[in-house]
Amino acid sequence: MLRDQSHTLIGVTKTTAYFLYAVLAIIGLTIGYFIPQFAKWALSLPWIPFEGPLRLVTSFQAAAFITALLGMSAGIWFAHSVIAMLLSVKITDDTVELTKGKKVQTIRSDDIALVFIDHKRLVLLGTAGYELVREEIDEKPVNVEKAFRQHHYEWSTDGDPFKDQFRRWIPDVPDLSPGAHALLKARHHALKDEETDDVEEFRLELAQLGIVVRDEGTRQYWRKAQTYPPNIQHREGT
Repeated sequence: MLRDQSHTLIGVTKTTAYFLYAVLAIIGLTIGYFIPQFAKWALSLPWIPFEGPLRLVTSFQAAAFITALLGMSAGIWFAHSVIAMLLSVKITDDTVELTKGKKVQTIRSDDIALVFIDHKRLVLLGTAGYELVREEIDEKPVNVEKAFRQHHYEWSTDGDPFKDQFRRWIPDVPDLSPGAHALLKARHHALKDEETDDVEEFRLELAQLGIVVRDEGTRQYWRKAQTYPPNIQHREGT
């Protein structure tokens, strides 16, 4: 967690990203450098599969340099892939900016009624009971709470105030419209296939129908959005 006078960063910060790039690049370079030596050792065995590719690796004079360069490139690519899946959050008194890969979402503080952690996911609840954000965050809950409280956001230590209203989704239950069932069915398949972009897109489409959804593995639980409970105090500007 990083903080200056105007904002606080949680999740994946630039410092964390640079560190991850450096570490994985070094690991990749080291592994790549020793590949030719490993290949020579493997060829000394009485029988070894893939003898042709191993001899090709050892045939180059600059094999160690080439494989080290390839290993470093693989490490950088892997670091980029990991960072693209992790959430970074910039918190100010006026806005919350969430960045995940190339996706950036900015939410005004006036639209946020409550913030909490639910099963390692950061949830920003809107003033009408809608979930504005539900994203997994790689940060200690105590740091997340501290960051939001420092900027005067309302934090729920008890988690989701609507948790008792969620019901497990069952196909064709009469309480939901055919359109909601169709989206939940498609989202269920996306969850099983780990299609994260589709899972999030269907969640947003369900929100347009007034349906809030949460997951436990591939199981979906839903509730209908409603006016925010009157006993929750909204944040006032400073």
